Amino acid sequence: MEFHAVIFCGKGSGLSPISAVKETGVPKALLPVANRPMIQYVLEWCDRAPFRQITIFTETSTLGKISKFVDTYKESRDPDLARTSPIECIGADASTTGLILSQHKDHILKNTQNFVLLPCDFITDVPPQVLVEVFRGQENNNIGLSVCYNNSFENIDTNKVLKSNYTMYSAQNGQSVLLDLYSKGSVALSKFLKIRTHLLWRYPNTQVSTNLLDSFIFFGDARLFKMLDEHAGGLTANKAAIKIKRDLARRSWRHSVEKETMGLFILPANSTFARCNNLPVYMEANRYILKLQARDNTSVQKPKAEKPKNTATVGADSKVGEETVLGERTSVKRSVIGNRCKIGNKCRITACVLLDGVVLEDDIQLENCIIGTNTQIGAGTRLVNCNVEGSYAVGHKVSLKGETLTNLQLDLEDEEGSYGAIEETSSEDDSDGSGGSNYDDESFEEEEYDEDIFDRT
Repeated sequence: MEFHAVIFCGKGSGLSPISAVKETGVPKALLPVANRPMIQYVLEWCDRAPFRQITIFTETSTLGKISKFVDTYKESRDPDLARTSPIECIGADASTTGLILSQHKDHILKNTQNFVLLPCDFITDVPPQVLVEVFRGQENNNIGLSVCYNNSFENIDTNKVLKSNYTMYSAQNGQSVLLDLYSKGSVALSKFLKIRTHLLWRYPNTQVSTNLLDSFIFFGDARLFKMLDEHAGGLTANKAAIKIKRDLARRSWRHSVEKETMGLFILPANSTFARCNNLPVYMEANRYILKLQARDNTSVQKPKAEKPKNTATVGADSKVGEETVLGERTSVKRSVIGNRCKIGNKCRITACVLLDGVVLEDDIQLENCIIGTNTQIGAGTRLVNCNVEGSYAVGHKVSLKGETLTNLQLDLEDEEGSYGAIEETSSEDDSDGSGGSNYDDESFEEEEYDEDIFDRT
């Protein structure tokens, strides 16, 4: 059974202000985790399968940058793998997963009838073969396999940071079946959880979880497209991936005649899985990779070389990029510093992520901060729990805690009707980052059931 791996690259609204939501940001797929683009982890995961074909869908505005990286990645692949599992990038300006699938259905099913949908932002130690075998072992009436996981990072509060839903599922013949999904916001608004009687009639042992997180990973085959085309509104209904899965899951109980079911696989509790789709998880993912690096470094005995006096110190749990210069008596702990950065003397960088081209003057202290590309920070500055947009200039001896620093651009119309841009700075958090109509398929707004939900056709 061969699969076509389809990777979706969203805009990254949850990663603002360092993502491409801002003009100074980096495309989400190329944001570095331990100085490697996050999509590289996904491509390497795919290559472990390997899959019959890999297609990357991204906005046309970021297609050039992502294609350039993918071309570089291709050069490092084994020639046999490059021949049997080709990679291509396609520009797709659409607002939802459903619309992209509808527009490119023939391409997805061209060489194989089986596919797997993947986000561009996950990191895991679960081999792809595990998920493939689970999908293969499903009963024939399962039209797909949705993969969920539990938060594996202790420092991340599931209720406050991660978007979990009310997930209803049931065990059937030793396999879990996804039955329904509700967003926590809709339940809080209505003050009760709506579970249809029809569901309980057919699945009396239904379980409800508020901790399961959607991985976005979904296995399916050509039957799925046929059913979606038959569904009211079709696949072109412009729905998010989670809404498509929810509607398909409801087929198993909303009809008087038994229909196909939707499989659900919950990753083992001792496994690691994370989606770097918001800043707290992005930070923890960097720390996770650093811990693995530190563990590998300590397992290899290296002779201790005598360091010159006043030299910079970099912990084993840290990573410094290429062409980066560290000043005297600078200390780097549990942090990632990107490429081509210039760090001054007597700086203290703890539990931070600095992207490429950052310039720090002398005597700067950063703790638990994410600093965007080409940012400049003046001497004597102290930042704690701050996020800084790329190309931002922080003054001298600034002391801030828990702030988000962004560039604010105002377009003003003059008397002749022309526009001029005025650059200002803002410390307000950009919580919107919706990206307009651009693809960023992360939201889940609950819709009401149809009145005639128990369709007897």
